[in-house]
Amino acid sequence: MDRYALIVGIAQYNTKGLAQLEKTTTDAEAVAQVLEQYGNFTEVKRLPYRINPETKKPEMDNRPVTTKQLEEAIKTLLNEQARNNDALIYFTGHGLRAKGLSGKPRGYLATSDCQIKADVTKSEGNKDEAQITEVHGGIPFHEFNDLIRESELSSLVVLLDCCHSGNFIERNLITHSLGVSLEKNYHLIAACRGYQEGKALKSEAHSVFTGALLRGLRAENASNNGEISCDRLYDYISRELKGASQQPLRLGWGTSIILVNNLPSDRAVAEVTAAQTVVNTNNPYLWLMAFDSDKKDYFFGREAAARGIVERLSKSRFLAVIGPSGCGKSSLVKAGVLPKLKGDPIPDSSQWEVKIFTPGTNPLENLEQALANREPGKTFLLFIDQFEELFTLGSDESQQREFISKITKEATKTDGDTRVIVAIRGDFLDRCAGYEETAKLINCTQPTTYVVTPMTMAELTEAIEKP
Repeated sequence: MDRYALIVGIAQYNTKGLAQLEKTTTDAEAVAQVLEQYGNFTEVKRLPYRINPETKKPEMDNRPVTTKQLEEAIKTLLNEQARNNDALIYFTGHGLRAKGLSGKPRGYLATSDCQIKADVTKSEGNKDEAQITEVHGGIPFHEFNDLIRESELSSLVVLLDCCHSGNFIERNLITHSLGVSLEKNYHLIAACRGYQEGKALKSEAHSVFTGALLRGLRAENASNNGEISCDRLYDYISRELKGASQQPLRLGWGTSIILVNNLPSDRAVAEVTAAQTVVNTNNPYLWLMAFDSDKKDYFFGREAAARGIVERLSKSRFLAVIGPSGCGKSSLVKAGVLPKLKGDPIPDSSQWEVKIFTPGTNPLENLEQALANREPGKTFLLFIDQFEELFTLGSDESQQREFISKITKEATKTDGDTRVIVAIRGDFLDRCAGYEETAKLINCTQPTTYVVTPMTMAELTEAIEKP
């Protein structure tokens, strides 16, 4: 039996009252990669997507998604690809709840071009979903339900990481939104309950819900035969988010649905151990997470790159580590360069004070915190990871200019010994070029850049085998 997945991540919204979303593209891509690697899916389709110029493979994009595009993708999945087969839909973006003409609430998955009408008696600055009276566009859940009921699926899994997603499956909306046929195997997991606002609460790398979902799909949560079912996944997410302001909710019927089923099992580890082979039972592969200094013992394949960066750092107080998304810039610095500095390849580098941060949504505040309370007399190394966040997470031009001015001052002042490393995606260099100070730093006569290249076959073999 074939399996098909549709992974939707909508970051861009053209509607007043619906904010742009920061993490949806990253979240959706992480889920897609896990399903591709471990879910035995015939196809994992992304919406929206682009072709990565380096790998020539599809990856999530942050372009807008129209109602028509999402409708066609869902219809193709349910009525054509997954007919008599298994289907999975993951959605991350805005979710809406409107009263409807009859006064009964209805749920919607918001698309980039949907339009909303709010109760005009409410405050102009407080248009949350509870006040929405009409939604034009988007995917109404009762129509989504009709498609499910009319489809000929073996099983369907729906994972919703969106605002007020619990409204889609709580009892007051079941008859209006999810009265699907009990003949199908169906499992729906929503990111939060209806009475919770669920305003896309964010953890450092992923949304709260998707972060827990990804951790729940790791090998350590698998059964003895290496499987993770929807029930097992929900139990894990529920435990992870216990006590948090965001609590998941589920609805399911039929037989148990397996999400991933080719993970290393405890039984396999036990069999190897019984054969008197020394085994490290901690999984040395970090999936989509970056390596840090705590995982340096598992980091291989980038020895030449780490040496090259240290050599440049010995000659320059500023260094930009450049490469495409996902090439391993963060891991290279955290697990390659910083541990190498502990061996004093640069005089006294083992004693340097190191601070690491990402610009985030408050770049100036995060920079000030990183620069605060420095130890006098010590060389200070500032590593700014994911530097492109300065341009992508909502800071305005004045904040960007002040941020760049401050790090330029740190890297060039004559009475200090601060060194600055920034890791930045290559497709954002043109944004840096727009600021004269950054351009001057990068164009200095000293070696101030290091471009991360693809691994050679020998390096790739090392990265796989040595952990």
